[in-house]
Amino acid sequence: MRKVAIILLVLLSHSLVPGIQQHNDWIRYKSPEGRYSVLLPSQPNVSTQEATTATGEKFTQYKATVFDSDVAYMIGYFDYQSGTIFTVDKARDGMIQAVKGTLLDETLITAGGSSGRQFRVLAKDPSGAEYIIRARVYDIDQRVYVLQFIAPKSTEAENADKAARYFDSFQITKTP
Repeated sequence: MRKVAIILLVLLSHSLVPGIQQHNDWIRYKSPEGRYSVLLPSQPNVSTQEATTATGEKFTQYKATVFDSDVAYMIGYFDYQSGTIFTVDKARDGMIQAVKGTLLDETLITAGGSSGRQFRVLAKDPSGAEYIIRARVYDIDQRVYVLQFIAPKSTEAENADKAARYFDSFQITKTP
């Protein structure tokens, strides 16, 4: 009987090992529709929302979001029509205005051969707690990608490696 119990314990422990995810074991999330892939700490919640341009045209935004302890990872994208003028500056300014934040810094970046912008924004929630929003915005082939990493200001230094891993893992994929 004791031998059977030991065998069951060994089998059970081996079957649980694949279900245990280490803190550093992120997944590669692939969005065939979004034509991108990115590393995330867990499978994201995928959703859509309708938005409106400054001229009143409606469009759909696609989002993938992960909340991991005190950090939020968000990837969004949307397409715009030919003839529409999209500017990263206006997108950045709209994001800052939406959170009533303050632009801390920004840098020009590239992805998939296209230019983009990386910036950090200081924002406060209704209770007064301060957050740093790190964001990257790309305009690639009439598709806008917005990546955000949001964490409490007090944990900015300790979350820097997570943010870098997340942003640096973002890849544009080709359509099938």
